[in-house]
Amino acid sequence: MVKSELLQKLCNLHPGIFRKDIKKILEVIFHEIASALHEGKNIEIRGFGTYKIVKRKARIGRNPKNSELVQIPEKKAI
Repeated sequence: MVKSELLQKLCNLHPGIFRKDIKKILEVIFHEIASALHEGKNIEIRGFGTYKIVKRKARIGRNPKNSELVQIPEKKAI
């Protein structure tokens, strides 16, 4: 599901609320989630999910096109 599909479902569930208001609510929610993750905080929305930033160690992987070994650097993931 993409953001526009979620917006449409919410509009269908709540016909008394303007579409632009629901869109603004979604933007605020996603902005707050992104801001918290950027600050290194964990996010828990009960009944929906838990999100946190984890560090992935550097490792050696394989290029699927030619099977060559490739060094993959350390990175952060959600």
